[in-house]
Order: sequence, then C-alpha cells, then structure tokens
Amino acid sequence: MAHIVHNSAKHAGDRLNIDIESVVNKIFSHFSSSAKRTEALKAVFAFVEEQYQVVRRHVPTRWLSLWPAVKRLHDSWTAIKSYFLSLGEDQCPKSLWQLFKDDEDGDGKPLELQVYLSFLNNVLKIFHDVVLLLEGEDGTVCELYDMMLTLKTKLQQRQMDSFFGMETSAILQQFPDAKAAAIKHDLSIFYQAALNYLEKWYDFTDNNYQKNVASLALKSKFTFSHLCDAVDALQIRGKLDMDELYDEYCVTLPRQQDIVERRAPVVEKWSTLLKGTKTPNLTAVASFLFSIPITNASVERVFSHMTAAWTDQRNRCSVELIKSEIQVKNNFGYSCKEFYTCALKEKALLEAARSNKKYKVRKNF
Repeated sequence: MAHIVHNSAKHAGDRLNIDIESVVNKIFSHFSSSAKRTEALKAVFAFVEEQYQVVRRHVPTRWLSLWPAVKRLHDSWTAIKSYFLSLGEDQCPKSLWQLFKDDEDGDGKPLELQVYLSFLNNVLKIFHDVVLLLEGEDGTVCELYDMMLTLKTKLQQRQMDSFFGMETSAILQQFPDAKAAAIKHDLSIFYQAALNYLEKWYDFTDNNYQKNVASLALKSKFTFSHLCDAVDALQIRGKLDMDELYDEYCVTLPRQQDIVERRAPVVEKWSTLLKGTKTPNLTAVASFLFSIPITNASVERVFSHMTAAWTDQRNRCSVELIKSEIQVKNNFGYSCKEFYTCALKEKALLEAARSNKKYKVRKNF
C-alpha cells in the first residue's frame, strides 16, 4: 500500500511542467560536491538573515524523502534563489538558470518554480502522512480502507475546489491572468493523475475485503452483521462456531461504547475489549485480523535486524540464536534499565544465563 501511495504522488509529479525531482537532486548535487559552494550558500543565508539549512537529497527508492527535500527548498526559497541568481547565467547550471532567469534583475518577480514548490510542499505532505501511517507499527488491516479512501477524498475535494494551498494562490495572483490559469490547469492535472493511479491500483469497490473489515476498527460500535461480513471476507466461517460467536458478541456489546471513545491503537482497544472475557471465537477473529500485515515494513525491519546481528564476525551463530535475538529486539520495548529490573525477577532466566547447558560444544576426534 505504501508503494501505491508513493507511486501515485510520483506519477502525478511526472505530469507537471516542472520535474521537481530533477530540480531537487540537481540543487543537492550542486552543493554536495563542493565545500566552497556550501560556504557561499551559508553566506547568502546570513545576508538574507535566515538560519542556514542543509539542502536535502531525494532518493527515488525511499518513499519518505521527497516531501522533506521539497519542504527544505520551499522554506529556504529566498536564500536559494538569491544564491543561483548571484552566479549569473555563465556559472549557474543551465537547467536551473532556465527556472531562475526571469528574476535575474533581482526585482522580486514571481517565478514558476516558486509556485510549484509551494504547491508540492502543501500536497505532498498528504501522501507523506499516509505513508507514515502505513509504515507505523500500530496500523491494522481494518484501518487500511479508510486511510486510502480518506486520501482519495482529500484529492477529489481539492480538485473540485481548485485548492492548491493558500500560499500558492497568493503567489499566482502576481502572475498575468492567462499565465496563472495555465499553471492552475497544470496543477489540476496533478490531482487527476494521482486519482487515476490510486483507482487503478487500489480497489475502492465493495468487493474489497478491507472494506468489509473496516467496521472492526472500533472507531464506532459494530453490529453482529458487521462481524459476519468480516468473517466471510476473511473466509474463516468454517473455523468458528457462529452461534457462540453471537453470544460472545453480546458479552462485549455493553463495553463497546467506552472502548470506542478511547484514543488508543486498534489492537490495544481490542485487547481491552476482550480482557477478562471467555470469547474464544471473537478472539480468533481478532487474532486472524491483526496477523495480516498492511505493508512489508515489518518484514524489512526484520531483515535489517538480521543483517545487523548476523555479521561476518558472527558467521558461526546458529539460526536459533539469531532468531531469538530478533524476537527479543522486535517484541520487547524495554529500556536497558527496565530490562535489568525485569530480569532480576526471573529466577529461571538467571539460572539459564549462568548455566553452561546453552553451550553445545561439538568435539571432533
């Protein structure tokens, strides 16, 4: 899902008249390869009385790098523009000079690049925030449909209202009417391209099982009918006693309203809802539901931990040892002090740590 959201923004950005990814990386490469240029940029920041900020790089394979890079250019616009205009046509990279040259006299004329930076700083944050939610540790499959639908609705409403951000609208007023209309049309294409990509790669219809389990996110009270729809969508009806499931639903029904009003992750809400109850069928539904990953972020984290643990210096470690280390790193959120306090209370753990039984020495004769 995170890949789809990232690609929808990237695909829409490719439809714009200014390739913002190329601009970001061109400006970054201009300074990253020269300490002298960086010092010159710092001097410009000081001249315009702004605090120096390092130009960020956008990595195409990293889904969360584009908006921070665009935001940094947007926030540093005065200094960045002044620096490249001070270079003049002969020293400024040609591709960048084409974007800055309309204000080469320093009269403060509005530039198209400024409009696009302002617009993308505003709209890319929507995609950025969704990816953050998707890659977070608390996200569940029953929240996924609402996340994607909310993203789609925001883009549709912005397109209908021709809303490009208040700052963007203010800058556009400085352009001639015909030029402003042309830019607005180009920005509208961004919305349409993003929506087309989302609708192509994500199923917003009633056939999507994620829509049928969305009612179990405990944002509002769910009915037994909602529960049955989720069971059918997950294809686990044959593994449950539906009559008992109804009785279990009735047991938890009086507690739902209090749980719904709480601000907590969905898994924590369900844990509270089922705590102290004998609800094996409802527990099975929740367990199955929350075992479905919504992105591959958790898998990637495991690979990162495995790479860090299974180094060349530890290449003789057993699979079981590495597995155990990864389980501890992923499932325990203790600080060093908290783990020390907890370990002191576990006599079996302390005895196992002192024992030599954990070492299996194989002797070759």
